[in-house]
Amino acid sequence: MSIAQNPLLGPMRKSMGNFTTMSYNGRNIVRSKAFFVKRKKTDAQKNQIQKMTLLAGVYRSFGGITDAGFVENRKGKSPYNLFISANFNSAFDCTGEAPVVSYPMVLVSKGTLPKVSVSGGVLESEGIRISYASDLSLPYVSGSDQLIAFIRTTKGELRRAVQIRGTEKVGSMLIPFPGRTIEEVVCCYVFALSADGKKSSKSVYVPLKSIEEL
Repeated sequence: MSIAQNPLLGPMRKSMGNFTTMSYNGRNIVRSKAFFVKRKKTDAQKNQIQKMTLLAGVYRSFGGITDAGFVENRKGKSPYNLFISANFNSAFDCTGEAPVVSYPMVLVSKGTLPKVSVSGGVLESEGIRISYASDLSLPYVSGSDQLIAFIRTTKGELRRAVQIRGTEKVGSMLIPFPGRTIEEVVCCYVFALSADGKKSSKSVYVPLKSIEEL
């Protein structure tokens, strides 16, 4: 605390910056407040920080593939911002002491196109075969839409397949993954993108089976 008596300033009161002033018995009294106050983080704050850190790591692990899935309603927001917003409240298992990413709940794409109707994902000798219905009778669905499917492996590899939806009633796409096992796959997703790249669908998480399980 400092005490000032200056005829040029006269009586002082109120605050400016980190200073609080007042007049007492004809003297100007100035108190300073700390600019930065370290407060102990609550468990809820720690939880929020942990979730943000985990999501940022998941976003990076997808190597930019998800940027194509967040093309709508940008309004100055980046694909990263939209990814975080879409997943922050729903992509975690919070039953333990700390949040854990639940990959089946993660959205790698979100938009106004209908979700791809996936009927199954099977690991064959050459890779992962994903079967789907074209759903051309649904609004906003077009045979010229692109379908994007990808996996991430336990080693951090990304494998992707892109093809046109087509006009057949059903179709399939193959993600090359020869000679590998399901245990090596962390997650598998499919989403649709309009031909002009301006609209996308909400992504679908694809559970995988081996061909021997069929």
